[in-house]
Formats: sequence, C-alpha cells, structure tokens
Amino acid sequence: MKVAMVALILLTGFVLRLGWEELAHPTSVALAQEDQYDCASFGSQESAQAELDRDPSDPSDLDPNGDGQACEDYNYGTGGNNNSKGDQAGGGGNGSARNDDLMNAGGPEDGPVPLMPGGGCPPEYPNDREGACY
Repeated sequence: MKVAMVALILLTGFVLRLGWEELAHPTSVALAQEDQYDCASFGSQESAQAELDRDPSDPSDLDPNGDGQACEDYNYGTGGNNNSKGDQAGGGGNGSARNDDLMNAGGPEDGPVPLMPGGGCPPEYPNDREGACY
C-alpha cells in the first residue's frame, strides 16, 4: 500500500511538472496569435511586405497567391506600387475609402456632434453647448 501511494505521488509530481513546463514554455503558438494581421493593418504595401519578409510562412495570408508580394491588390491610396484591383472591390475596406471618408463617420453634416470620449470637443467643432459640440 505504501509503495502504491509513493508511486502515485511521484506520478502526480511528474505530471504537474510537465504541465508547468508547457505553461511556462509553450511549444506551439496559440491560434489567436497566429493570424493577427490583414492588409488594412498596415499603412503601406512596404510595411506589409516587411511583415511577410519577417515571417515567410505567412500565417496572416498577406500573400494569398503565393508570389512573394504582400497585399499587392490592396489600395493604400498612395498611387504607388499598388494595382487598381483594390478599387474594383468597392467599399469593403479598401484604402482610398478609408482615407477619403476619415471624418465621415455617419454623424450629421450640419449641426452638433457628440462630445469626444474625454469630454471635450474636436477642433472642427470647438463650442460645447448642452453636451454637444458646435
């Protein structure tokens, strides 16, 4: 009986040690950390290319056709090395829509806008009256 108890304690210690090693030094990346970028995450094709060059396994699928060019179809609105295919998608997150509509967030064109998160008004609407910016 004593031998079985000692064996059980040793086995438990061994299993706990293995579990701790996996927690402290994991052997694989968590799934949520693998695909953390898309083309909209970068300000330019060059920065997306740098990420692809850093990790050629391309877990974020920045190069879906596998030709070594990251985000080549994404329009960053710079008129540089990008194809016009990003414009053909229409809306859906292409770069030119994001840049052109930066201040068009669905608020009123004329009249008040809500206060900013800190409680102040943006420079475009500097007057605070009754909880709205004019």
